[in-house]
Amino acid sequence: MKLLIVDATTEAQAYCAKRIEAFNQSDMEMLDLKVKLVSDRDFVGRVGEADVLLLGSGLGERATAIARQAMSVVPWLHIILFVTDEAYGGGAFRAAHSVGVRKVFPDSASPLDLLQELVAIHAEFRKEGRAREGRVIAVTHAKGGVGATSISAALGEVCSVFSRRTMLWDLDVETRDLSRSLTVNGVEAKVVSSWVNGSRDISRESLKDALIPISSDVSVLMPPDRMAESMDLVCHTDGMGIVQRILELARVMFDVIIVDTGGRMGPATGGLLRNADVVLVVIDDTILGLTAVDLYLTFVKTLVPSSDRIVFLVNPYSGALLGVPQIAAELEPVHHLGDMPWRLPPVPNDPKAALWPGSGRTLYSMGQKSTRVILERVARELGVLEGEPGGFQALPELSEPQHGAASGGWLKKVFGRKDSINQENLGGEKGGTGLPEEPK
Repeated sequence: MKLLIVDATTEAQAYCAKRIEAFNQSDMEMLDLKVKLVSDRDFVGRVGEADVLLLGSGLGERATAIARQAMSVVPWLHIILFVTDEAYGGGAFRAAHSVGVRKVFPDSASPLDLLQELVAIHAEFRKEGRAREGRVIAVTHAKGGVGATSISAALGEVCSVFSRRTMLWDLDVETRDLSRSLTVNGVEAKVVSSWVNGSRDISRESLKDALIPISSDVSVLMPPDRMAESMDLVCHTDGMGIVQRILELARVMFDVIIVDTGGRMGPATGGLLRNADVVLVVIDDTILGLTAVDLYLTFVKTLVPSSDRIVFLVNPYSGALLGVPQIAAELEPVHHLGDMPWRLPPVPNDPKAALWPGSGRTLYSMGQKSTRVILERVARELGVLEGEPGGFQALPELSEPQHGAASGGWLKKVFGRKDSINQENLGGEKGGTGLPEEPK
């Protein structure tokens, strides 16, 4: 947000600027605030660059004329006017609003009053698309070996091809599959450790220091370099605030934030799922995968505010087992998510593309044309590419059993009565993505 301060003298301009200096650094970074000072004689040539015009009280009655002139040059400009405490009243309000001023403050107003108004303006900018608000995709899974890391990396490459500024966040603190697969390693991970142990603040600059670019548009954020900080990040309640702060900054700096959670659940990942725009649950087409998702959903649904944010992506084990309609038919009678979470097409089985780790490429560029087309459609449906999605097509009627799925009931075969499933059943095994381990 570009803020232009106009007042009659240099001293008066500096007095206005002190209100901005009183803001916390984190608030400045969240607003992406850039401030310039100019006199009332020279403002016309600079007003076209501004999003918000702040008029100081030293302008007196000339402020309304300046506001009128500024609005004629930039009709969408937001104008904030400061007046002396003596002039603060109905007359000042009427004169200011008649020329398009948004808000009038007395000189004695708290800097927090100004901050609140700037936050409101910034929120409007985000809704209008005038300010960047990165879209957060949390990629998770109910069991290991389903290819969640492969999907995360592939979506990152899709974003790169379409020039979307993207942060790939490897939050798999144990196996670091995403970082290893992309052959990313460096001292930048020490910066993440410093956030967790409190030796360095999380700021825009420190986030830049922690990122490892892998293309002109995509950067990777690694887990902490030490296991102690890694466990504190995902398992300690303090990790919730750290993750929240990183997301706030990343939303300002990137168009897309893709987080590979590694499937681990804890306070930090729970907060991440709650705040993500989309929770992408990668599943395979096996019976064990189906029952794992059933248990996983009983937990995830308590974290995600709306089931519309949950989306399933089937990454077939062999391409010859359960289809998306069959999986949905088994889970829908119990979880009642509706059609939208099942809208994504399955990823084609592509053995050659599965060899992507360590190649400098991903499932997207190594895959067949059908794989690339599906991944681009998935990216559009998730809202990470500009333009309309490929088109939502509802699944076949879920009440119709297919190949014995709903009628035979794999969940009933495995678990017996559905109402016997509770939180104590959760746990499962922690796994990676089925990617080959590095040679010992």
